[in-house]
Amino acid sequence: MTLTRRRFLTGTAAVAALGAGACSSPTTANPGRMTLWHSSGGMSEKVLAEAVRRFPAQKLTPSKISGELNQRLLAALSGEAYLPDITMLGDGISTYFSATDRFADLAALGAAADEPNYLLWKWQAGRSPDGFQLGFPIDIGPAALYYRHDLFARAGLPSEPDEVAQAVSTWDDYFEFAARVKEKLPGKYLVTDTKMVFTYSLAQERQKYLDRQNRYLADQSQVRRAWDRAVTAFRMGLTAGYANSAGGEGVDRLAAWNNDKEIAFVNASWITGNLRQSAPGTSGKWHVCRPPGGPGNQGGSFLAITKYCPDPHGAYEVVKWLLSPENLALAYLELGLFPSAPAAFGDPRVLRPEEFFGGQSTMTVFGKIAEEVQPVYFSPYDITISDTYTDELANVESAGKDPERAWEDARTAVERLLRRQGVLA
Repeated sequence: MTLTRRRFLTGTAAVAALGAGACSSPTTANPGRMTLWHSSGGMSEKVLAEAVRRFPAQKLTPSKISGELNQRLLAALSGEAYLPDITMLGDGISTYFSATDRFADLAALGAAADEPNYLLWKWQAGRSPDGFQLGFPIDIGPAALYYRHDLFARAGLPSEPDEVAQAVSTWDDYFEFAARVKEKLPGKYLVTDTKMVFTYSLAQERQKYLDRQNRYLADQSQVRRAWDRAVTAFRMGLTAGYANSAGGEGVDRLAAWNNDKEIAFVNASWITGNLRQSAPGTSGKWHVCRPPGGPGNQGGSFLAITKYCPDPHGAYEVVKWLLSPENLALAYLELGLFPSAPAAFGDPRVLRPEEFFGGQSTMTVFGKIAEEVQPVYFSPYDITISDTYTDELANVESAGKDPERAWEDARTAVERLLRRQGVLA
């Protein structure tokens, strides 16, 4: 799953849309049928097709939404017309916590009995501060270190997953290791750009920008730590320079996977599909291991049931079946969507050796990381705030901007945004 699929609108747009005048008579998208909205690559087509056959009474009608599903959903909620019965929501689910009156509380439909079968931190991410269970978890994005096993071994460096993980257990260790690689293998990099360091360093923290009541945290030391690490990597000359390359996934960066320029990087589990598709000639040469700094997650999605669904209990049975551990394992095999249910981690189908990763079973690595991720609140403003910081880091990396000036400019822009939203006085 790519990050672009989950770039939901921030709270500004959500509040504006949900506050607009609404029609007096709610209308579902397909009266008499149970419509499910999902994004491209967001759910297994095979599992959806089987659900259509399995639930004939519900007349399930999956609908793949082109473009930004979130924009379409906000528009439908604003007009209370042509709404889905079931809809996918991304990791910006907190955008909808102020509009739970438009959705069904899954707890009232029996979700408490299913909660123990899913990762606690992921389940809690779909629950509003006042206890409304809005989302049923689909996938997650545990982060790992991807590295070229063959090139590490050729340079006489640690190359087996446990050895590499031990050698780069902290970000400082990773930077020192990257400097050694640069000496032994000139022109090769282990750091995509400053954004990679900032994003995945912050993902390992227990807090981000706001608390669960959407109050701006007075102490932003965790953000500063991530910033300083990113700047350190740049000053050490360790970044490959893809700060302005289509979010780190541009043509130059993808070429670097094939021409052996970028030989290691930290990223979420969903990038495995990009790596396989973009660098098939490197099959068998990659391995994964625990990332520097510890476990963290980046991305993931949910299913929610709208209040306009005439059969919420029937819809919940559909959701529960679609997102059973067995079906999540199938989605992982089909699309690389990492399961939110720990039972899927032990499914023999997902534990098979993977040719692309040199016979390694990557599930054993990602599964352990996923179980160690700590709960962290993702606010409606987080995407915009993160983009503000990483845009300024790109200015440092690509335009030579002074890091302290960039930090102050980012902080000022973030606080200006939060004042407009009424978060700050």
